[in-house]
Amino acid sequence: MEQALNSGDVHELLKVWEDFNRGEASPGISTGSDQAREAAAHFLTEVSEVAALEALRANAKAVDLLTARRWYVMKSAREGGATWAQIGEALGITKQAAHDFYRRKIEEQEKYLPDLHDTAAARAVLED
Repeated sequence: MEQALNSGDVHELLKVWEDFNRGEASPGISTGSDQAREAAAHFLTEVSEVAALEALRANAKAVDLLTARRWYVMKSAREGGATWAQIGEALGITKQAAHDFYRRKIEEQEKYLPDLHDTAAARAVLED
């Protein structure tokens, strides 16, 4: 669990989250037929035991990582011809909120990672 949290690997974080949810949704081993108990026992051997708070930490970190990287995909969508309205709809937000989010992320990149950021390319997709 700690390795997943420290790695910053979204896939590992989502596995922790899914293991918790699969464990919570698994059928009780002590009930049902012998075949059902055997299937449940086999299922549980494949699922890591994850505490609820660990699952929540993994979820929060995965959301943070995915959200932080979202602007790259937004840039790609814009370069592919998507409008801000389409991007907002895909994200479940308004076109203005999508535009504002993207603009803020560009400003953060310019401020904190100016040498690793292609400002011109990022700004080129801002306007319709």
